[in-house]
Amino acid sequence: MGYKEGQGLGSSGQGIVNPIEVQARPQGIGLGGVREKTKQAREEEKREAARRGEVLEDSSDEERKRRQKRREEKKQQRDSRSATGTPIPRAKPKFRTAREMEDDMAGLEVPNVLKSLIDATGKEQRVLTSTAGLMAPLEFVNESEGEALKIARRARTDLEAFADEWKGLTERKNYIEMEEAQTVEELDTQQHKIDQLGQLIAAVGQLEIFTEDDTIARFDQLTGKLESIESAYREMVDDYRLSETAVAAIHPLFRQAMEDWEPLKEPTLLVSHLRRLLPLLSRKSTEENKHRQSTSPYETMIYTLWLPRVRSALLNDWDVYDPAPATALVVAWKEIIPPFIYTNVLDQLVVPKLSNALKEWKPRSSSRRHGSSRQHSQKFPWWLFTWLQYLDERHTNPKHATGLLSDAKRKFRVVLDTWDIRQGLINGVELWKDALGSEFDVSLRNHLLPRLARHLREDFEVNPQDQDLTALEDVLKWKPFFKLNVIGLLLVAEFFPKWHQILYVWLTNDPNYEEVAEWFSWWCSQFPEEINQLKIVDEEWTKGLVTMDRASRLGDRAAAELPPPTATTATTQTAKETAAAQPAISDVPPAQAPRKPKVAEEVAFKDILEVWCAEQGLIMLPLREAHPQNGQPLFRITASATGKGGVVAFIQGDVVWTQNKKAKDLWEPMGLEDRLVERAEGR
Repeated sequence: MGYKEGQGLGSSGQGIVNPIEVQARPQGIGLGGVREKTKQAREEEKREAARRGEVLEDSSDEERKRRQKRREEKKQQRDSRSATGTPIPRAKPKFRTAREMEDDMAGLEVPNVLKSLIDATGKEQRVLTSTAGLMAPLEFVNESEGEALKIARRARTDLEAFADEWKGLTERKNYIEMEEAQTVEELDTQQHKIDQLGQLIAAVGQLEIFTEDDTIARFDQLTGKLESIESAYREMVDDYRLSETAVAAIHPLFRQAMEDWEPLKEPTLLVSHLRRLLPLLSRKSTEENKHRQSTSPYETMIYTLWLPRVRSALLNDWDVYDPAPATALVVAWKEIIPPFIYTNVLDQLVVPKLSNALKEWKPRSSSRRHGSSRQHSQKFPWWLFTWLQYLDERHTNPKHATGLLSDAKRKFRVVLDTWDIRQGLINGVELWKDALGSEFDVSLRNHLLPRLARHLREDFEVNPQDQDLTALEDVLKWKPFFKLNVIGLLLVAEFFPKWHQILYVWLTNDPNYEEVAEWFSWWCSQFPEEINQLKIVDEEWTKGLVTMDRASRLGDRAAAELPPPTATTATTQTAKETAAAQPAISDVPPAQAPRKPKVAEEVAFKDILEVWCAEQGLIMLPLREAHPQNGQPLFRITASATGKGGVVAFIQGDVVWTQNKKAKDLWEPMGLEDRLVERAEGR
C-alpha cells in the first residue's frame, strides 16, 4: 500500500504514523480530571496541520497563555489604579514643530533652512512650515525618495537633540543664578552680623570706662550703658550671651557695694538699678532652661554676694520686735532676687527668729508683770502679724499641726485663760481675729466664754439701790466678737436669773409699781437693741412683765401667793451648768456662787499642757483612742518630728497620767517636770 517507515499511511503519507494508543481513565474521576487525548494523538494532529501549512497549538497551552495574559493585564490595571487612583490611558506620541521648539526654548534660534525643508515623500512637493509636516510620523517611501527622507529625519533628530540640550543648559543656568543670589544674600547677612558684632564689641568695651569715682555713680553709668546695649541688640541677647556679659560687667561694682552695705539701714541700695536691668540679667538661654539644676550667673552673684550680707544682718543686727527694717528689706528685694533665695531668707533667717521670739513670749507670766517696756511689749506679738503676709501657707494656717500661727494660737489660748476681763479687750484682738479666722471663734468659745460667764456670776449683782454695771459692761465689750445668739444665751444663763430674783423680792415687799416700771425700762435700755430683739432675751423681758402684772393683780397677797421665778425653757445646757447666783440687796443676803464646771478646768489644763510642751520643744499628738477603764482620750507626748516614740498619756483633773513602758496596763501620775521631758525624749 506504499507504506514507508517514518511516514504516514496512504499513498501520499497523510495517514497516522504511530499506532493508536489507548489511555485508561482512573476509576471515579470525572471529565477534565486527566487529559483525554494521548501524546500520540496530539502529535498526529500537529503533523496534519503542518502538512496543510498551519500551526496547531495545544489547547491547554493556549488556555495557559490566555490566562497568563489576563493576569498580566489585571496586574497592570491594579498598579495604575494604586498609583493614580484611575487607569492611566496610553500616552499618544506628540510631535513639535520647529516653531514650537523655538517658542518653548527661550533664546534658541532655529535656522530658516530647517523651517523650509521640502517634503518629497508625496506625489506633490510641499514646503514644510512651522505648523505642518516636519515632525509628523513618516510612512514608508521608495528608494527614489530616500535622500529627502534621510535629510528630513536627520534635521528632525538634530533639532530635537539641540532643543533638549538647550533646555538642560537653560535649567542649569537658572539654578546657578539662583545659587548665586542665595550666596550673595548669605554674604550680605554675614557682613551685617560682622558689622553688628563689631559695634557690639565696641559698646562692650565702653562698659569699662567711667567718669566717676564713687561706686554708686559708676553703677548708675553702667546701668545706662547696659540698657542701651539691651535695647539696640535685643535679638542678639541669646546668641552672644549678653546676660553673662552684663553680670560680668556689674560684678566688680556689686561686690564693692556689698562690702560696705548695711541692709537694715539702706534696704533699697541698688534696687532701682537692678530692677532696670532685670530683663537683661534674668534672661536664660535654651541650654540653661534644659539644665535647670544649675544656677544662672545672676543667681550665682546674688547667692554669693548679696545673701551673706543679708544673713549676717538678720542674724546679728535685727531686733525681731522691730520688724520694720527687715520687712522693708524683704519688700524691696522680693522682685529682684531669685525665688529660691527669697524662700531661703524667710525659712532660714526670718522664721527661726520669729519662732524663738514666740517661744520667749510668756503670756501667763507677762500679764502679771509691769516692769520694763520690753516685757510690756511682749504682751502682744504684733511683730508676728506683720510677717504673715510674706510667709507661706504652712506658717499662716492656724489649723496646721506646726507653724508660726499654730504656735501663736496656743499662746493666744493662754492669753484668754489668764486675761483680766476687767481690763477690757485683749490688745490687738482684731489682728488675732483676722489671723486665726475660724480658729478665733473656737478659741473664744472654749476659753473666754466660760470666764465671761463666771465673771457675771461672781462679780455682778443686781442692786436697785446702788447698781454697778462694771462687770456687765466688761462682758458686753466682747459682743462684736461673738455671735448675738451666744451673748443672748450668756445673759439668759447668768444675768436674768439674778434680775428675776430681785424683781420677785421687790414685788413681794410692798412695792411701788411706778418705780418698778421705771426700773424695768431702765434695764431694757442698758442692752443694745439687737440683743433685745433676740427671741430668748425678749422672752425674759416678757417673763418679767408677766410677773409684774401678776403681782399687781394679787396686791397684798403677792407676798404669799406670787410664785418665785423658775428656770426658763430657753436656758441652754450652758445655763444649766452655770446656775445663777442669788442677788444681794439690803434685806436679801447674797447666795454663794457655784464652782466652775470640772470640764472647763480640764480643758484649761490641757491648754496649759500644750503650752508647756511647746516651750519644751515637745509635740502633743491625739491618738483617737480612749482609756479602756475611764474613757479619757489618749495622746502621745514626743520630741520626735515624726510623731513616734515618746510616752502615751491622758489628763484627769490637773494630773497627767503616763503609761508605763514595761507594764502597759500600769499608769502613773507625773507632773510638768524634767522627768516627763526625759520620757518624751525616750531617755
